[in-house]
Amino acid sequence: MPTTQNPRLAGLACIRCDRRYEVADHPTGCPACLAQGRPMNLECVYTPGDSTGVDQPYLRPITLGEGRTPLLTDVPGAVPGLDVALKWEGANPTGSHKDRFSAVVVSRAVHAGYEGIVAASSGNAGVSLATYCGRAGLRCEIAVTDDTPARVVELMRDLGAEVVSFPHSEQRWKHVAAYRDSRTMLPVTNFVVPPVGSSPFGIEGYKLVAEEILADRAGRAPEWVVVPASRGDLAWGVHLGFRELLGADAAPRICLVEPFPRVAAVLAGADEYATFPGDTRAMPSLGGNQLAVQALEAVRRSRGHAVAVDDESVLAETRRLWRAGLPLEPSSAAGLLAVSRALADGTMTPESDVVVVATAHGLKGM
Repeated sequence: MPTTQNPRLAGLACIRCDRRYEVADHPTGCPACLAQGRPMNLECVYTPGDSTGVDQPYLRPITLGEGRTPLLTDVPGAVPGLDVALKWEGANPTGSHKDRFSAVVVSRAVHAGYEGIVAASSGNAGVSLATYCGRAGLRCEIAVTDDTPARVVELMRDLGAEVVSFPHSEQRWKHVAAYRDSRTMLPVTNFVVPPVGSSPFGIEGYKLVAEEILADRAGRAPEWVVVPASRGDLAWGVHLGFRELLGADAAPRICLVEPFPRVAAVLAGADEYATFPGDTRAMPSLGGNQLAVQALEAVRRSRGHAVAVDDESVLAETRRLWRAGLPLEPSSAAGLLAVSRALADGTMTPESDVVVVATAHGLKGM
């Protein structure tokens, strides 16, 4: 299944130092920053040209019709005291925002001649990548932890993925890292410590979230976009999309949602490469005791905010939302809870214009 690379894709650039690199796969991020012990991801760079939307690295991507998800604007009771809009990513083919990433990163693997991809996943990414690799005829190897729900692991295998399981999350990364120099299998998720994030090609797919939000609002940007985050792939991609379409000064503020303070701790003075205490069982897709600095940059560059929400509160919020007809997974429900917290601390007001990215539906593990 052929793909076409955007002729204006000129290379990649470091998010921090802006050093430029040729179009190639750099799974450890910027080599110069890595050598200094300050790992940082790259972003795609395009030559100027006429475009009606955000640039994408592949013009004929592998697709299952992902994207164009609804912006739900009539959601009474989603956040008591504030009318919010929900960008409903559960409407994607495999039920999560990860399909946007998978479409682009699998297209990258096809274009570059790889036989397959390898990734670490807590669930949604593995299901999505397995599906898109099946569509493209590629191998798919997913590293999970032993506590990944059995139904999710079974689903990945049913979709054709080779699934390998480890007791601890860090062991997944070591497994993926073994492929860093492979000419046949492309690592597409983070394995660097401290983390950098996932493939910058895949992150480009998340720029379309911003484009669609603006299209559904007749070009009017919200004040805030609320994004649940672990390594910040989605948050950085959404910020890139708004920056490309509106310019940095007019881009909405990113409110990052995390299960315990990481970005919030750095904004309060902690070192960005620290190890942050905390754990989550309810929100495994948001876990990790170190942050990828791209998540921090999405907040800093948008003049944003970060909110930490605990497991017990998120599970209670998830139950409340299900009974209100919103079957979100806990990591998605965390976004709505974060808005309530931001209202309470004065960061947002009842007049704030807020879009919450509801990353996934909650039915996959059932």
